[in-house]
Amino acid sequence: MATDATAAGTISIAGRTVPRMGFGAMRLPGSKDPAAVLRRSVELGVRVIDTAWFYGGGVVNQYIAEALRPYPADLVLATKTGASTTHVGQGIKPDYSAEQLRAGIDRDRSVLGLDTVPLTHLRWMGDGDEVDGVTFDQAFETMLEIQAEGRIEHIGLSNVTFDQLRRAHARGPVASVSNLFGYGAQDDAPTLDFCTENGIPYLAFGPHGYGVTDTPPLEPGQTAAQARLKWLLARSPVTVVIAGTGSVEHLEENIAAAG
Repeated sequence: MATDATAAGTISIAGRTVPRMGFGAMRLPGSKDPAAVLRRSVELGVRVIDTAWFYGGGVVNQYIAEALRPYPADLVLATKTGASTTHVGQGIKPDYSAEQLRAGIDRDRSVLGLDTVPLTHLRWMGDGDEVDGVTFDQAFETMLEIQAEGRIEHIGLSNVTFDQLRRAHARGPVASVSNLFGYGAQDDAPTLDFCTENGIPYLAFGPHGYGVTDTPPLEPGQTAAQARLKWLLARSPVTVVIAGTGSVEHLEENIAAAG
């Protein structure tokens, strides 16, 4: 019998109590059967699905809606905004204009079939605090306005610096942070520590690392991938693992790390 995601422990995100083992949907376009992967993740107790309107040229949210609607009441669909593209299939670019931030969120709402998105991250893709004349603080202010309009329930931050998080959280509150973190990529430790101290869920993407092979000591019968995920869960009580895959087999292996 496969391990259930609840073995990872639970955390409160967007007003819902969910397992700390989540699922990243970015790789679904390469899956032979994305619907099967999504349904199996929910069967195994996953209640945090990380997605974005721009994943897979716009098809990933369609997969989610087709496979999972009507959604479980405790499911957190965590989306992202802060990009634009001229047409489906073309590469995205950062865009933090108020019009585009709203457009991205409205596209999530339309495709996912939601009046209000449970959690949307402001995905920062700039090297500094300003992109095309829009500062990070101005973009976050727009997110607060969009939240007040009822388009989203909670605001998260993605790919942000420690200083950006501190500034936003002083205005916020910030519901979650989604940054790169794992055993072989620990540069963001100050941000994770701040989240731990302030009880902010930290959705760690890329937990296996990108080209990183560092692995904690293996326990008997444990794969290297499972060792990395288990280490990440133990690193802080606020970490939520966002492991992406297009395979049911790999999905079950990832969730088994919780046990």
